[in-house]
Amino acid sequence: MMLLQNNEYETAIKNFKNIDHSIPIIYSVIEKNNGGKVFVDNVKNPENIFILPDGGFIYYDTLNSSEDFMLEMKSFLFSELIPAMTEKEMVLFSFDEQTRTCLDKIFSDEGVIRIQRFIFDFSQEKFLNLEVRALPEEFSLTMMKDEELREYNVLKNTGYSHRQMGCRIMKGSTVISQCVSIFIGGGEAEIDIFTHENYRNKGMATICAHSFILECLKKGLKPSWSCWPFRAESIVLAEKLGFMNKKMVDAHFWAENM
Repeated sequence: MMLLQNNEYETAIKNFKNIDHSIPIIYSVIEKNNGGKVFVDNVKNPENIFILPDGGFIYYDTLNSSEDFMLEMKSFLFSELIPAMTEKEMVLFSFDEQTRTCLDKIFSDEGVIRIQRFIFDFSQEKFLNLEVRALPEEFSLTMMKDEELREYNVLKNTGYSHRQMGCRIMKGSTVISQCVSIFIGGGEAEIDIFTHENYRNKGMATICAHSFILECLKKGLKPSWSCWPFRAESIVLAEKLGFMNKKMVDAHFWAENM
């Protein structure tokens, strides 16, 4: 398992055609918009790729289901990466059932389980037909400034990039709702949204996310939405904003004391 240098990322990813979700997270690293590490089995012609975005999930794709590479990856995860984490947790996505089945076997002695995440497709037509009410006068909506995005990255334990963007609804100095993308790549922007608990179910998240998505479209970016199945409010909001055809994607999960 070899660590690639930044200038080797784009050449390596060309071999992997079946990456069909998490595009902005993976490509934010490949395009060097965000920090992270990329490991492969062969620099010139890789058949296995292991991507560790800073502050994100973990991704593995393979052309040959190499057990040797998977064992190296497992050793790195449980001997180096996870022990160094403050919050010891792993969420690892792969991209086909054959690979997931191989990983089930590789991780069987570590107590790793499978969990599922919803992935959505974006319908621009449905989004543009959405009618959004006006923001009440006591609130303001602005795009986030660089220093605000930097503060957000500190909270998320990720690195700042000039490509990151976000918008906020404010009431005085209080953040009421904010919609942010810290992972932008592959022509897509991954959405992360938060609304103050005292202002939920009042339409604030819809207004904030709608403005953010409009900004994405102005920049030629496709918004990307995913969430855990238990996040019912996120699913409802996604569908309201034009995200459709949700599908379940399996991931391998491990956490300390699980």
